[in-house]
Amino acid sequence: MNTSMKKALRASLSIVVLTIITTAYVAAEEGGAGTDVSLFKRIIDSGAVEWVLILLSIIGTALGIQRLMTIKQDILVPDGLVDDMHNIFAEGVDDEGVEEAVNMVSGDDSMLGQVCFAMLDKRDLGFDAMREAAENVASAEHNKYMTQISILSLFAGIGPMLGLLGTVTGMIKAFFQMAGAGGAVDPAMLADSIGGAMITTATGLIIAIPMLIIFFFLRARVNRCVMEGSVLSAEVLDYFRPAAV
Repeated sequence: MNTSMKKALRASLSIVVLTIITTAYVAAEEGGAGTDVSLFKRIIDSGAVEWVLILLSIIGTALGIQRLMTIKQDILVPDGLVDDMHNIFAEGVDDEGVEEAVNMVSGDDSMLGQVCFAMLDKRDLGFDAMREAAENVASAEHNKYMTQISILSLFAGIGPMLGLLGTVTGMIKAFFQMAGAGGAVDPAMLADSIGGAMITTATGLIIAIPMLIIFFFLRARVNRCVMEGSVLSAEVLDYFRPAAV
């Protein structure tokens, strides 16, 4: 587990713990005011599905924070990289300049650095090979980052489905209890059971909505970085374009 993931996990756990403490405090206040069953107790009693959703929220929050910290424009497309290459090739392209540029980007893990390295590595094969290598690596980098954020979309889809599952199973249990009670059905108890069962659906939606927001935000950021990286790498590639006949 890398450092950013550890920081994100600690942050998400802190948020969840703070939420639980706050909810417990409010529940205690409600209990002191004469409330029959507190919201906190309803969440605790909602069953295994609710606990799975809580775990999902912790993991999803950690991943969301980690992705927001690591998928940034200044990390994917670092400032100054292409400017340094412009300075290297300003006087023309030669073997010494190409070697200097390759050494500069060889250890660069950014999206733009990987594209430029793949492009310069094919210099001996000609302009078309360099362009093809740049396009292939850019596509691979795009897919890599989209894969990293797609899990947020997965969580956003799973959350409501798990919540609905918890609600359906809770309602089934409530109706079985009503059937077992025969004619002595307490409407208040039935409403309480169904209301408790719907907590899981609410939890699933609470998970899904921010996960979708973060996913679409990061997807737009990745696409923007890919477009900017393509423009900047094309500027470097132009130094190697054959002269028009």
